[in-house]
Amino acid sequence: MAWNKQKIEGILFDKLKFFFSESPSEADKFFGYYTIARDTLLSENIFNDIKIIQPGLSDHGENHIMEVLSNANKLLGHKITDIDAMQIYFICVLILFHDVGNLTVDRSIHHQQDVIREVYDYIRHQSIEFDEERILIPEVASKHSGNASDGSKDTINELSHLPQHLFTTPIHSRKCAALLRFADELAEGPQRTSIFMNKYYNYPYDINSIIYHKYAEITKINIDRDNERICITYNFKIHAIEGIIAEEEHLNFLELFGFTIKRMLKLENERKYCKYYCDWLEPYKKTHIIFNFIIENNIDGKLKSKRIISDFSEIYLNDLVIPGQNSADKFYEENIEFEPEKVFNTIKNAL
Repeated sequence: MAWNKQKIEGILFDKLKFFFSESPSEADKFFGYYTIARDTLLSENIFNDIKIIQPGLSDHGENHIMEVLSNANKLLGHKITDIDAMQIYFICVLILFHDVGNLTVDRSIHHQQDVIREVYDYIRHQSIEFDEERILIPEVASKHSGNASDGSKDTINELSHLPQHLFTTPIHSRKCAALLRFADELAEGPQRTSIFMNKYYNYPYDINSIIYHKYAEITKINIDRDNERICITYNFKIHAIEGIIAEEEHLNFLELFGFTIKRMLKLENERKYCKYYCDWLEPYKKTHIIFNFIIENNIDGKLKSKRIISDFSEIYLNDLVIPGQNSADKFYEENIEFEPEKVFNTIKNAL
């Protein structure tokens, strides 16, 4: 698939022209910095060759990069008018490089900044004009997944809470890392897999990857900033013959539904986590999930479909906390070190 110009790329160019209104050649220079990196990554098939090194992964090629760029733009909405040109430039370049580490044979280290920097250096030729960018891009991109140095998942906390500088302009690395991370999290759906391969070759991936491709098939995500929500629709199809659901179909449903619940909760955690570090994401107060269940019943060779509507067809996950719900018992369960007896004993032992 050829590259389709993304809306955020047009916004970047317009912002650069406005920022450098008295020196248009500077606008062309910085936009060229972005497009040369993008076009080199495309022409050398660095995005699309990820599937050669990691054949089991859902799509991490150029389509995925375009979708993450699109998601970033949708997440920002009208807020993008308040963000300066160099910040948008940084976001766009960050998205270009965030997944290039997948070219390593070891998927577990794809997010590490030194792995990302290896590809970055190949693209930028270690030119001195990119010395600041060479540090910032891999460092911030590395926080989109993996573990922090303390073993937790709080990777963004490792970035400076003060702005760093790129081409003399302050860059809010934590905000950018959170925006990238959430835009990437929302890049799920049928576009991440091959419906044809799944149907005619029965999910030709390694055993641990199949469930991710099945999940991609049933997932649709929409960003609704105006209504302060992320919308997810899950479309489950259950096959029956003469009104009977086979045990294999039963087990397949249980596996996929259980996996879907885990992914749904992960996305909800990412929404809250990324919003904590990025006030650009402040409007997103809830995740609205719809479960569609369709039974495809084969009767005498004819397929009849029936949609199942019930109490478990829709759910909202949100930021609402009702006073009184967070009991002391729950607090102690989650923070055992604060149990009164433990606190007292600590003080006593110190005495």
